[in-house]
Amino acid sequence: MNIRDGLVGMFSGVGRALSHKNYRFYAMGHIAHVHGWWGNRMGIGWLTWQLTESATWLGIMTMASMIPVTVISPLAGAIADRYGQRRTAMTAALCGSAITWVMCGLVISGHINLPVLVGLTILQGTVFGLEFPARQALIPQLVGRPNIPAAIAFNSTSFNVGTFVGPVIAGFLISKFNPGAAVMLYACTTLWMAFMLFSIDVESPVRSGTSAIAGLIGDIREGFRYAWEEKALILLFLVTFTQGFFLRSYADLLPGFADNVFGRGAQGLGALNAAAGIGALFVSLWMMARSRTVGLVRLMIISGLVTGFALIGFAFTPVFNLALPILAVAAGALLAAQVASYSLIQTISRNDMRARVISINVSLIMGGPALGVFAIGWLADRIGLSAAEICAGTAAIVLVVAMAPGLMRRRAVIEAEPS
Repeated sequence: MNIRDGLVGMFSGVGRALSHKNYRFYAMGHIAHVHGWWGNRMGIGWLTWQLTESATWLGIMTMASMIPVTVISPLAGAIADRYGQRRTAMTAALCGSAITWVMCGLVISGHINLPVLVGLTILQGTVFGLEFPARQALIPQLVGRPNIPAAIAFNSTSFNVGTFVGPVIAGFLISKFNPGAAVMLYACTTLWMAFMLFSIDVESPVRSGTSAIAGLIGDIREGFRYAWEEKALILLFLVTFTQGFFLRSYADLLPGFADNVFGRGAQGLGALNAAAGIGALFVSLWMMARSRTVGLVRLMIISGLVTGFALIGFAFTPVFNLALPILAVAAGALLAAQVASYSLIQTISRNDMRARVISINVSLIMGGPALGVFAIGWLADRIGLSAAEICAGTAAIVLVVAMAPGLMRRRAVIEAEPS
């Protein structure tokens, strides 16, 4: 049995995507890179907590990381569509690695301080905002249109699993060494991603015909116009923002829960992230085997509700060992909701608009948690972490219930398989 037949047999839909050599290179880079990126976030978060012991500063640091992504992503989508997704992603990855190595050296040597950490984190976020949309838009060229849903399921799942497993790895590195080890992990995985992109044997089309500045401005405007006119996309964008602002933001507050609520320190933080990672892993295996769009709208709604209720339960319990399985449920449900919404957005987007649509969605994926952590962190400093998380979970439930009828009415359009 050859590699292609073996992969298709084991993983069904996702095997069709992984049977393409170029996509296997991409996947090997992507899996390492997203785990490193989320681990870097955890390392920066723990370092911030050590320097400030403030939930508000955890929110500020998350904003420093994610707001640049939110701002730069629409431009990044236009750049990628105009100058080539592979070239844009590879150049940005190399720049990001250089910035991260500088941060790593300062952290390990003990010369880092809060203003420098904020500045380097902003630079990291800016470069990531250029790299991520370009790399995501490359997927259809690597697998072909019939395999887009399967590739999206694998890519989305691995990205969201990284939100949980990456911090587990970082928690181990932090407890055994220091936060600089988690930052070093990201520097290495970013270089690895750049090398995998270099190994891919495909060149994205390059557009020309107008001056660079005028052309990019026009491309950005055209992308926003297309998204605004597609009402299904608007609804999915609202779901993405709700997931990020009210649900995903809990992960950035885990250092505070581990230390202040449960009194477990860095080891407790690692255990919380491990529980979340286990829940995400089980759901991710099911999502990768599923790899189809039919039924994703219903799954997205139910998973969003389950996440909200689970986070309320997590915030209510003072018992650490009980909090762990509740957090695993929340993490697994959130992953299912995020993969569903992201897969649907990629699938229904027009080919020539995909990078720009993805860039808008990336702005929401990154901007939602950034604003959410800041708002919930600010609230937590006034009413407590647990009470603030209960408020966030309740708000998410209300919003998901409000959006559900509109999503169900349009599900035939949203779930249409690419032909």
